[in-house]
Amino acid sequence: MKRFIIVLMAVMISMGVSAQELRLGATGGLNFAWAHVDDGNSSGSYIGFQLGAKAELDLSNVVSNGFYIDGKMVYTLKGGRWATHHYNFGYLELPIAFSYRHPVSDDVSLIGGLGPYFGLGILGKSVNKADGAKLKQDIFGSMYKRFDLGLNYQAGVEMWDKWQFFLAFEHSLMNIRHKHLDEVGDYKVRPLNFYIGTAYMF
Repeated sequence: MKRFIIVLMAVMISMGVSAQELRLGATGGLNFAWAHVDDGNSSGSYIGFQLGAKAELDLSNVVSNGFYIDGKMVYTLKGGRWATHHYNFGYLELPIAFSYRHPVSDDVSLIGGLGPYFGLGILGKSVNKADGAKLKQDIFGSMYKRFDLGLNYQAGVEMWDKWQFFLAFEHSLMNIRHKHLDEVGDYKVRPLNFYIGTAYMF
């Protein structure tokens, strides 16, 4: 994660980023997450959130008008539900999207993009409610891997060059379940997330 941020900063510096080419903003959203399990026992949905900062790097001078890189640094809460228990996956996440902005009027533009995301699990709990008891267990490190990598897709609208409203989908490319748990069942777990987001650009 640190190496990726350093590389991204180096690329921006090498491209001669100016204040006119870089925009900063705040972003947040509502997650509708679940966990895909390849044995057919995928989880029910889990409602979470995400909150953080974002930056946009204009690529008009490099590629063509309208293209830009959309980068975020957010805390995002995902998870899944099975019968009497549910899982919370709290990640520090860095989504990077190669994006395009298409004006449809003076005040409104359509926006969309796709790219990878990188996640580092920092808070994770398993909560089991059965027979009147409530049992909690930390899951990162013991049950699930902390690192996640996947793809993110987003589309939406920007108004007045300030407010953005978008729909997005994240699809993990990794099995986050620890290999040593195969002895109690050989299956893979991949986080999925559909979210509704907004951002305000300064």
